[in-house]
Amino acid sequence: MTTTKKISELPSVVTPLAGDEIMPIVQDNATRRATVDEIRAGLADEVHTHTLSDIADAGTAAGADIGDFATAAQGALADTALQPDDVGSAALNETADFATAAQGALADSAVQPGDLATVATSGDYGDLNDIPLAGLANAIINGCGRISHRGDQDLTTSWGKAPVDLLSVKAEGTVSAGTVKRMTSAFSLTETGHATFVENVTLTGSGAILFRRRIEAKDAWKFYNQPAHYSARVYHDHGANVDFIITVRKADTADDFASTTDIATDTISIANDANADIDLAIADMGDCRNGIEIEVKVDCGAITSKDTFLGQEQFSIGTAKRPFLARPPALEEALVHRYLRPIGAILGVANSGSNMQAVFSHPGMRAAPTYEVDAPIAMTDGYTADFTQSTASITSIHENTPHHGRVDIAYFSGLTSGRFHIQRGAGGLILASAEL
Repeated sequence: MTTTKKISELPSVVTPLAGDEIMPIVQDNATRRATVDEIRAGLADEVHTHTLSDIADAGTAAGADIGDFATAAQGALADTALQPDDVGSAALNETADFATAAQGALADSAVQPGDLATVATSGDYGDLNDIPLAGLANAIINGCGRISHRGDQDLTTSWGKAPVDLLSVKAEGTVSAGTVKRMTSAFSLTETGHATFVENVTLTGSGAILFRRRIEAKDAWKFYNQPAHYSARVYHDHGANVDFIITVRKADTADDFASTTDIATDTISIANDANADIDLAIADMGDCRNGIEIEVKVDCGAITSKDTFLGQEQFSIGTAKRPFLARPPALEEALVHRYLRPIGAILGVANSGSNMQAVFSHPGMRAAPTYEVDAPIAMTDGYTADFTQSTASITSIHENTPHHGRVDIAYFSGLTSGRFHIQRGAGGLILASAEL
């Protein structure tokens, strides 16, 4: 018996549809059967559209064409691509934004403003305050060797004044021969051609030749706690390498070098028959305000008829070696005259037949000087007779100051007491010396 039921009364399917289930359909006024898959296939060609806004769960990409997007392969490449944070900022700029390698090399060696004196960048010569002028950077007076008021000197084992003014020379060991001279044509050695020349020296024992310079307290103060540098040009023909020992000292009392303290020393080996530079850099001079002494010792040992030259001495602030700059001769001589100067005129009055009292001036010397005479002094009374000493001498000093002196000059004969006399040019030269 068949029971008729409405479709609505049928039970629901209990599993998802597989597509082969049979359903009744009406086609051409007849009831026919069809599977679910057949029904789906019959509907496949029918256009199925919806407005994108009606689809609640659709993203904006649903409305775009596939060509608007990268492929999966392109996406994989993007995952491994360099990002701006992965590269230097230069990678994002043009090459024209940068200096070339050649320009960079020039920059490495370029002078920076901080390397220059202030005046070089400011153009204001007021910025030259406390900066030594080129001609005054060298604290050694007459380091060029051009100024000379004394003739040749015998080399001895005592400090003696050299023909190069303000330089002292001596030997160690036993001296058999040797003369201290001033060379004026040693242009292969020094710029000016001038140098101290110790000629034909014969020494026995622990022989050495020593040169000495001194700088007074008033000039030494600028080296207080400063770096300094000494340099010179030298030559020898001793036959073997010779040690030149440079020693810089300070006076323990102002302008008194009887007691000194070493600041720095160095030894430089100099080859035979070769012009050479010697120098000593000092990091800190310390408290050298009492005065500075510089000694160059040529540790030659026993030698026979050998020559030694020293010239172009320079001592300046800073550890770097400065190019040597000779001062104008007039300036150099004026600086020398603070320590050593010739007396240009003598006025005397006879107080006996053999003696006269004389006065002369030497303004601006470092201290009250001593006096030395290189030959007998010639005087004249101006109308009767001329008179010349039998022995070169300043007999006694009555008084002297840095500016003038009053002395006795003896060893004359035939003077008329009370008569005035003036110096003749034919006689000896009086030197006033306030050397350190």
